[in-house]
Amino acid sequence: MNNKRIIVGILALMLIMSGILFAQSFEVIAVHFGNPDYAEALTQENFPGFKFYTTDGNCYRYREQQVLVLKNPEYLFGYYGEIPEKMGFTANYTTEKGSETPFPEGVIYVVGKNGVISTQTSAMNKLNGSSEMYWEDYNKLKKEMKRLKKGKTKDLLKAKDRVYLKSTPIGEREPYKKTKVDKKGEGLVGWNVPEVTVYDTEGKAHKLNTLTKDKNCVLVFYTMDGVHQIEASRKDGTILKEWDDVMPVDREKEMKAATENPEDPKELLKAFAKTMGESISGVYEESIGGLEMAKQLIEAVK
Repeated sequence: MNNKRIIVGILALMLIMSGILFAQSFEVIAVHFGNPDYAEALTQENFPGFKFYTTDGNCYRYREQQVLVLKNPEYLFGYYGEIPEKMGFTANYTTEKGSETPFPEGVIYVVGKNGVISTQTSAMNKLNGSSEMYWEDYNKLKKEMKRLKKGKTKDLLKAKDRVYLKSTPIGEREPYKKTKVDKKGEGLVGWNVPEVTVYDTEGKAHKLNTLTKDKNCVLVFYTMDGVHQIEASRKDGTILKEWDDVMPVDREKEMKAATENPEDPKELLKAFAKTMGESISGVYEESIGGLEMAKQLIEAVK
């Protein structure tokens, strides 16, 4: 009888421990911002286990023409729209006024099971390559993920410290003069995940703060070059041109598909033509930098 009780006790303890370990694991939520059609450019099967979502695409990237005479911009450079503004990777979250677009390739957040953002990537970092800044961010995220696995969540900041920097309504450009920027590079660390709407692969709407509830998450916002581009005059901010970039191409996927039928040289030529521009620009590789970092982080903290 005693042996049976011991065995039952051990099994119960194992179940409890397995539940704890499962609760401390990480889920990767990847959200494409910009034109949702561009999300199709990503080869999702290269990121097993990731949960993919899109946004309504209602955002743009703003910049002004360069001038020979030193002159401050009329408006801050960067992303505008509900998603980047509520998620804190908009123009105001640059660390230095007048700098280039902050979070050019998107942003990665590490979120605790209490729904609070524990850390995030830096505003001026590029999420690919081997730069010192890249590894600083990588190590910072990895360290925080290890803390979360031990159940050490980030405390929620007081309401007075969770105030957005932007002064103009959502979607409107932020004047350069007398505007606030994120000089300390704090971003939304210590904030709850904002309530924004994202869409799954079937088009069903979800609240992001609900998707991240009660679990440790790596939350990636990325774009396959799908954000509408606007360029304006530095003289008065008049918009001079607008355009949408060409959807990037996964060269490896295209060439592999073409070589599967060696008896049809036309398919190979088509693949070469389709990927020629990508071979020069490397936009696809840049676009997936945040996803690759997330994949590397998950592997590192298993």
